[in-house]
Amino acid sequence: MRILNKAETEDALRELALDAPKGAGFAFNNCARNTFYDWHRHDYHQLIYAITGATQLETHDARFLLPPQRAAWIPAGVSHRTLISEIEGVSLYFEPGSVSDPTGRVRILASPPFMREMIVYASRWPLELSLSDRVAQSYFQTLALLIGDWLDKEPPLWLPRSDHPSIARAMDYAVFRPGAASLAGALVAAGLSERTFRRVFLRETSLTWQSWLARLRMMAAMGHLAEGARVTDVAGEVGFSSLSAFAKTFTQFTGETPTQFRTRVRGD
Repeated sequence: MRILNKAETEDALRELALDAPKGAGFAFNNCARNTFYDWHRHDYHQLIYAITGATQLETHDARFLLPPQRAAWIPAGVSHRTLISEIEGVSLYFEPGSVSDPTGRVRILASPPFMREMIVYASRWPLELSLSDRVAQSYFQTLALLIGDWLDKEPPLWLPRSDHPSIARAMDYAVFRPGAASLAGALVAAGLSERTFRRVFLRETSLTWQSWLARLRMMAAMGHLAEGARVTDVAGEVGFSSLSAFAKTFTQFTGETPTQFRTRVRGD
């Protein structure tokens, strides 16, 4: 995993010319692999579409999983950091005034087939080509209008986060080892008593620790399955000793069995 600090992240954005966007919109074909970008923001709205693989996003309010064939909407000016695994995807950037989004909130969006096709088609216009192409500018303006109508459909692929130092440490501990994470380990990371930890965690997230961890494990499972891991391996990786219990929990969370999800997102 390549972990970039804030200065390295800003250097990478400058190198890719993402710090100085122009025009109605443009595409950036993501070629990064196993890279963690530190906190940053963009002057343009960003739409990340995952063709294969999974990406994790974090804002100051929540953590999000972007599974394959879904899109993440990041409004202009929103500070975020990104963990990119083995992913093939594209990012589209839109001039802030082109999309009506009063919420200013990151969202994970379901991707109907026609929208997926439009996003992939737009990938032919990187910044250096889009500015001189009237068709490209018109295309991005039209796509921006459609996205404005698309933002209300949001699956629950996010986790509350916290700026409380103790709770943030416990969350980071769990995120990097969701299958092995435990209440005892979270208490050590947080440096709090169990009673205080439970009270503060609920206050900060509106979820119990166990509910938050269960959602984290399902999001991690979706990421592993999207990368091609076997269902039996994923069950153990995210902390289930029983394959049937894993399948039941996963189906309740996603509406699909692990095998159905893996087949759909990978086209197997």
